Amino acid sequence: MLVDELPTHVEQRLRSFGVSAESRLLCAVSGGVDSVTLLDILAALAPQMGFALGIAHADHGLRGEASRHEAAFVRHIAEQQGLPIIVEELPVRDFARQRRCSIETAARHLRYDFFRRAAQSFRATHVVLAHTADDNAETVLLHLLRGAGLEGLAGIPPQRELFPGCSVIRPLLEVRKQTLLAYARARGLQWCEDESNRDRRFRRNRVRWELLPLAEQIVPGAVSNVARCSAIVRRATDGIEQLLDPLLRQAALPDGTGFFFSDAHWDSLPAFFQAELLRLAVRRLGCPYSPPARRLAAALALRTAQTGKRTNLTQTLLLFREHNGLSLVPVSEPFPTVAVAPAGSYRVRGWELSFQPISAADVCLGADPWTEFMDAERLPPTLHWRAPLPGDRFHPLGMPRPMKLGDFLTKQRIPHWRRHLLSVLADEHRVLWLCGIRLSQEVALSPTTRQIVRVQLRRVSPTPPSDDSSGD
Repeated sequence: MLVDELPTHVEQRLRSFGVSAESRLLCAVSGGVDSVTLLDILAALAPQMGFALGIAHADHGLRGEASRHEAAFVRHIAEQQGLPIIVEELPVRDFARQRRCSIETAARHLRYDFFRRAAQSFRATHVVLAHTADDNAETVLLHLLRGAGLEGLAGIPPQRELFPGCSVIRPLLEVRKQTLLAYARARGLQWCEDESNRDRRFRRNRVRWELLPLAEQIVPGAVSNVARCSAIVRRATDGIEQLLDPLLRQAALPDGTGFFFSDAHWDSLPAFFQAELLRLAVRRLGCPYSPPARRLAAALALRTAQTGKRTNLTQTLLLFREHNGLSLVPVSEPFPTVAVAPAGSYRVRGWELSFQPISAADVCLGADPWTEFMDAERLPPTLHWRAPLPGDRFHPLGMPRPMKLGDFLTKQRIPHWRRHLLSVLADEHRVLWLCGIRLSQEVALSPTTRQIVRVQLRRVSPTPPSDDSSGD
């Protein structure tokens, strides 16, 4: 691509991404030549196309004074251009230590979290990143060397939703880095050189400075060829997603927080598509990465496992073997134990539990599983609202004798994805209400009941924190 063609190419790509006069673009600027060049082009196009433009800079704080210099440099560019800027220092090292992940993984995670916050603050419709064809070739080759699946070989996506109403876009993804260097020099632009980009201890840098030049020597145009190959694979993954989307929509759980794949639908798919279905489900549940191959293999093996077996598909998602399928749900913290009196109302994690004394005329049995009517005189003065515990005993209404709560859940075929979210009202290990499912015979109404309490559990919006601050 010729240098003179670059602004026109970027404009065409922006329009293909849906950028218009109503758009608000937030350009991520590191201070390097790629992002400085992209910002220069966007600043020239903004008056023509009518979009608003701002800058976001993530200071990873990994290189001491050099990081601070780059942040100051980007602030200076914003001042020169008269553009609003959002800068944030990211605690990359602390995050990597706490999560036990690589510096690169921590930086990427925190960077995209920052992009979300910055985009929301700027009311951005698009976050614009300066990835090039060279970056894409590096990514594809790294994924290939690691044994990645189709998604990895598809490389860097040109566009991806950051959150509803805002997309990440990459208008330079088909452009070689050498074209950007030539443009920057022709325009007399200044930029920062990140010395860590030449450190051969990093795998990506070895691909950049050793493998890609060698590939270009062996096959001239290798970088562009890799880009073309990744585009073909991306079209294939997009097509697979379109084919599997109806199954995903059908498998979505009622609360939208997970999926249940029935054995009938699961077994109708070849193993490759089963893995792709899980990969897509993981992405729909907000995970930025697909599961590694070993976890996908363990997940596929659950099809023939005993009911109740489970595996971590990702750090935040669990896959359960149910009696007639597989369920994928987020890992959740155990419901806390809250001491409650059988009066008033209580809120925990978006749930409200309330007790109200009523007359016999107001009793309406069976109308709502989240509402029960109890004999107030048979309730202890203090109840525990908590998660089910091993050893819990339960005398289900309508059954002749008490039993282990786990046995009741199994007999009723309560799926494990739902068990994972259950709470109970209990007196020590005696469950008096399996919330939303069954009342205990021990507190049920009887002909001798004199006082009745209505107990309700319902979803509520989290209570916003009170603002006691004053002044500006």
